[in-house]
Amino acid sequence: IGWGKDSRDSAIYTTEGTVQRAFAEIALPLLDMRYYKLNYQYQLYYPVNSKVTLLLNGEAGFADGYADKKLPFFKNFYAGGPGSVRGYESSSLGPRDTSDAVLGGTRRVVGGAELLLPFPGMEKERSVRLSGFVEGGAVYGEGDLPGSEGMRYSAGTAFTWLSPVGPLKFSYAWPLNSQPVDKIQKFQFTLGSMF
Repeated sequence: IGWGKDSRDSAIYTTEGTVQRAFAEIALPLLDMRYYKLNYQYQLYYPVNSKVTLLLNGEAGFADGYADKKLPFFKNFYAGGPGSVRGYESSSLGPRDTSDAVLGGTRRVVGGAELLLPFPGMEKERSVRLSGFVEGGAVYGEGDLPGSEGMRYSAGTAFTWLSPVGPLKFSYAWPLNSQPVDKIQKFQFTLGSMF
């Protein structure tokens, strides 16, 4: 089941408003799976002035099994990459097994702040934006597996173009506290959803 509330002034070129999303997933005893998964996200767009917007984003998730069952591995949380913590490879943060493969986890926390600015020389063009951001996130599992050392942070800059084929976003991020097990990817590109 899911719930959402969107008070943004524009879904495409947002300058103010909030977005809230909550999801709950509960597996009934079919196929011998018993688990639950909860996720909540809050985004605040705050107009600093007529051209600059501050975006604050926070997300938390928790999942586990019940009735003596474990959470299925394919329902684990992941973080890293666009949409969570840029500067790290997609879905690369969190616990790892002995062969260095990412396992995902039962708890996830992600947050960040992004300053959205008009592109210099194109202030009246609403389809192009620059931004500077700071992000952090972590995925936690059971025990003290490698990769469970806590939050990872990054800072960087991004360029967004609302092109005719959909939103294009290019970002370059610097990991601020990477660990030897982390997989770094400073330049990232996405085509599609803005969130």
